Amino acid sequence: MNPLKKGVLRVACSRTMRRLYAPLLRNRAAILMFHRFACPDAGVEGHSPATLRAVLERLRRDRYRVVGLAELFAALDEGRVPEPNTVAFTIDDGYWDQAEIGGAVFAEYDCPVTTFATTGFLDGTLWFWWDRVDYVLRRTPRPSLEASVGNVAWRAATAGDADRRRARAEFVALCKSVSEEDKLAAIERLAERAEVALPSAPPREYAPLSWADLPRYEARGMTFGPHSVTHPVLSRVGDEQSRGEIEGSWRTLRARASRPAPIFCYPNGKATDFGPRETRLLAEIGLRGAVTGVSGYATAAGAGERGDCLYRVRRFAYEAHPLLVLQCASGFERVKQLIRREA
Repeated sequence: MNPLKKGVLRVACSRTMRRLYAPLLRNRAAILMFHRFACPDAGVEGHSPATLRAVLERLRRDRYRVVGLAELFAALDEGRVPEPNTVAFTIDDGYWDQAEIGGAVFAEYDCPVTTFATTGFLDGTLWFWWDRVDYVLRRTPRPSLEASVGNVAWRAATAGDADRRRARAEFVALCKSVSEEDKLAAIERLAERAEVALPSAPPREYAPLSWADLPRYEARGMTFGPHSVTHPVLSRVGDEQSRGEIEGSWRTLRARASRPAPIFCYPNGKATDFGPRETRLLAEIGLRGAVTGVSGYATAAGAGERGDCLYRVRRFAYEAHPLLVLQCASGFERVKQLIRREA
């Protein structure tokens, strides 16, 4: 972060300014979304545990209200947020590092966090499609590759680390735009042309957390919510699969976890990745709400306005600097939203 931006944020997110923003955060809370946690020894790139400690220390020192996700949703359901500057933490997918590394840091600060588990991943029946892409591109001996994703031709250099990162981002983005069938076929073609054999089970850097260790993680303050069975883009699958993904993940989680969070997390999570079919089903089977990957504050609906708003709750992607987290939690991001004339 450049010095000018850092200086502006220090002033904008100060305790004095936070008091001024409080009315703007009426019935709004910041939910932060995490993914992988860095473990260089295992080849895992992700959030720095040291930076997370600095974030949690700052939130504690400045007396932010950190709550569990289920508690926050209970308040939203009643049409309120506990108080301004309320923050909740979530982690998506169910990788081992999320519990062993990230979960350990949250536990140090007695901080609740909800991990959304893709149950087929934890069952050992699959490994994530984007990890298979990453595995192939990291190991191919070829300096460039050509493949197709659906009807789109793709070509990329793969000679160096920067090339491979760009190639991965492009290929993954294309995969998100096609059907599940076309996506999986494209990954198989990519592996074949890359001359890389995909293992049947994910290597350590891509492995899930263990169901057997769930009691230990729960004892440290981590709760678990459903994130589908196989992590498809739900809007791109049929009615039967969509229902099976949602019901199956919730059923498994209720059997495995002692206190499962009745809140769903949409795979991928963009506004076009789910629809009324999914929100109706979530309400039908008794889930209290759902989170998306759309950036913004979690908002309580006013009287008579609830509708399916609790099944479209927004989150902020975690930014790896305490001041960037405070930008959302303090209310300064709300000021910026109003300037941009966002809801």
